[in-house]
Amino acid sequence: MLKQISKETANRFCGLVIGPAGIGKTSLIRTILGQEYDEASRTWKQVSEPEGLVCTLSAEAGLLCVRDLVAAGKIEGFEISSFQDLREAITALQDSEAVKRYRWVFVDSLTEIASRCVEAMKAKYPSGGDSFKMWGEYNDQMTYIIKALRDMTQYNVVLTCLESMEFDENRRRVIAPMISGSSVKERLTSYFDEVFHVENVMDDQGIAHRVFNTASPIGLSKDRSGMLDAYEAPNLLTVFKKIMNQ
Repeated sequence: MLKQISKETANRFCGLVIGPAGIGKTSLIRTILGQEYDEASRTWKQVSEPEGLVCTLSAEAGLLCVRDLVAAGKIEGFEISSFQDLREAITALQDSEAVKRYRWVFVDSLTEIASRCVEAMKAKYPSGGDSFKMWGEYNDQMTYIIKALRDMTQYNVVLTCLESMEFDENRRRVIAPMISGSSVKERLTSYFDEVFHVENVMDDQGIAHRVFNTASPIGLSKDRSGMLDAYEAPNLLTVFKKIMNQ
């Protein structure tokens, strides 16, 4: 049955955040909950009301950097230790009670989810002669999962991904998403309207500041809303409000 376009499905954020290990992708959950990082005191401070509860799908080693929020009950969600766990989590988020409870879904990270998918495919196709079938099904499964997460229109959705340094056809070093499968890697950013590269930039005093790069490298970062500057403070709630013109 055809669904009409509605303002509810249009007024949502769905983005991919790519960056190196240790730059603070997981801690971006704090910004959804109204916190900002104070560089002078090197602490997180509450500056606004949370934008609803966050459901976190954690496929990383843990949530150590936000353990205080977990203990306070401000972060809920699921540990993703297998590809089946992820499928069950997506099903759980389709439940009407989950839709009422959560405003945001934070997926950390696609790099680890892809690793879980590879593990599942290798278990299904243990023979080296089945490599072609294995990678074909991997591509299908990962494409399905990425689109299923992206298309949860009841939520604002953020997915994180590690970066890797690779060489292009001219042997130049380029930044790319760290995700298995060349087909998935090449198409990944095309699935999202908002793709931010988290990086450090130097100010005039030579002090490094973490930012969202929304414009470069071309093919990696992009802002289809047209509302963002090339560099934005790494605050998901602020970016969300700017895109929505709030």
